[in-house]
Amino acid sequence: MLVNSAFPFGLLVQWDEPSVFSPLPSNMHHWLLDTGSLTERLQANCENFTVEVLGQRQVELEDAEKRALPNHAQSQWQVREVILHGDGKPWVFARSVLPQRLCESTWANLGNQPLGQRIFNDSRFVRSGFEIGVLTAHPVTGESFATGDAKCKRWARRSIFSIEEHELLVAEAFLPDCPCYQVSQC
Repeated sequence: MLVNSAFPFGLLVQWDEPSVFSPLPSNMHHWLLDTGSLTERLQANCENFTVEVLGQRQVELEDAEKRALPNHAQSQWQVREVILHGDGKPWVFARSVLPQRLCESTWANLGNQPLGQRIFNDSRFVRSGFEIGVLTAHPVTGESFATGDAKCKRWARRSIFSIEEHELLVAEAFLPDCPCYQVSQC
């Protein structure tokens, strides 16, 4: 488990359309652009899947989050940051921007349950297209990542889920131990 005393950690990524990174490395294409549940995909790659909640509360949104949610000033938000672990290894850092109203009602008891489990079990959610980016450092530890060689890059993606009048922003950073990098020699 990672130290969680610095919540919120944030996710400083230059987000762009996937076409900017074309062609994507073959091992990453389906991980970054798959519209299915990342939680289910990760669970299929391990025997023991856990969610470590680093924190969840109302905090100031990052500028990139405000740009992604044009109506951000009209609502109150909570930020939730978690690490998704597979067999004890940190695989994905996820930062979600959630409407306060959902956190007080539908998701009041979310706890360490994967957010994806709630989203993908509710057919009312509609997902936007993806934006992707390259991580320059681990979002929690600050460890620097090499970004020169395309096969050694560490990737992140984000999309917006809409349900009724609500929008939520979900960003997922694929950490070095994630199975998506298994074919990479970095």
